[in-house]
Amino acid sequence: MKVAVGALVAVLLVPLLLLAVAAAGVAALARTLDPLGHLPGLPGSGPLGPFVQAVGQVYYAGTASLLGGDDAITRISIHDLGFGPSDAARIERLIAAINPKSPLVGRGEAILHLGQQFGVDPLLIAQWQLESNMGTVGINSPGNGGNMIWAAAKPYAEQYGCTPGAATTGHQWAACPSVAAGLGIWFNYVGVFYRQTADLADYARIYDPCSDPGNVGASCGDAYARLLLNLIRQHAGPPVAPLVPVPGKPDPETGDCVPRLPVMSATESLTPAAGVAAIMNVVFGGKSFPITQGYGVSPLGGEPAFLGYKHFHTGIDWGAPLDTPLYAPAAAVAEPRTYGGALIESLHMANGYTWNLLHLDKQIAHGVVEQGQLIGYSGNTGYSTGPHLHIELVDSHGQWVPPEEWACHLA
Repeated sequence: MKVAVGALVAVLLVPLLLLAVAAAGVAALARTLDPLGHLPGLPGSGPLGPFVQAVGQVYYAGTASLLGGDDAITRISIHDLGFGPSDAARIERLIAAINPKSPLVGRGEAILHLGQQFGVDPLLIAQWQLESNMGTVGINSPGNGGNMIWAAAKPYAEQYGCTPGAATTGHQWAACPSVAAGLGIWFNYVGVFYRQTADLADYARIYDPCSDPGNVGASCGDAYARLLLNLIRQHAGPPVAPLVPVPGKPDPETGDCVPRLPVMSATESLTPAAGVAAIMNVVFGGKSFPITQGYGVSPLGGEPAFLGYKHFHTGIDWGAPLDTPLYAPAAAVAEPRTYGGALIESLHMANGYTWNLLHLDKQIAHGVVEQGQLIGYSGNTGYSTGPHLHIELVDSHGQWVPPEEWACHLA
């Protein structure tokens, strides 16, 4: 068994930092987010208190690739291990392959959300194999402590109801009320304390399990970083292959890349036009949801006038459940906005076109984003009859673009 991350950092290297945190308060490093118990799919019966949000870039589904070379550990970071979008199924495969009796089995969705919230690639949970064979405590201590010694866990403990636990092998371990709380405090700690590490090799060098005499035969430094990556390569499996939309070529005479379809009723336009499915596969991270209202003439009085019609539905509504993760359909500059009570992420592309994603529950992105980057979570805000995602594309003149042309304007 390997000693938890706190063994080195909290005991040997950073006592002054911990004192500073205690003096200044965790609030100086953090902001409050939704209660842990409110995340969809999280095991447990109730909230565990508010998150302490890591300062820095939120984890996103990056586009980096791993070629298997030794330099991989210096090209990727704990924020994005370069394996493509993490999903709950891959996390579940990783855990079950390492230890099918692990208490983490069945918690892939919760781990996914924690990684996204704290800016840590959720596949980094592979590190727990090196701590306790995918257990929840260090050195077989009783309870659920997130594999953390108390000195490292203390600044975040109140948020999760954790207290000082058993002392073994010269360390006092954290004791948390549940497995979910142990997961929360670990992701919180890693997201805050290690947010400035340059790359995975840098993270492994600072973590340095060999510094503790109890870790006989432990892998250290670059070897430790490669071991983490190899665990993921071996057990997680490939991500869901996305249908990456390919931009079309507009007709030089009409400016249209495909013939425009006749305008229909929004309640009847329930089949996606060519190219839309590939775009939405990126937006929903490989998941699929039905169209509940299409692009077209609308019977709803709250819809705007367009194309000579009194009320027009200007995009497509998808029946995505509350808090479905949403990813950028293309590289853009993200602008979180509100309109009529609706939370919106507007994605301004370099070609002058803008994607609007409406009715969000949470807005994540602000500034430059890549295709596939997490930008928010679907919701039910504003003029809405139930949880869903409305997505639309607006051209450089402020006119809504029909869905059959969306793929023409991705770049």
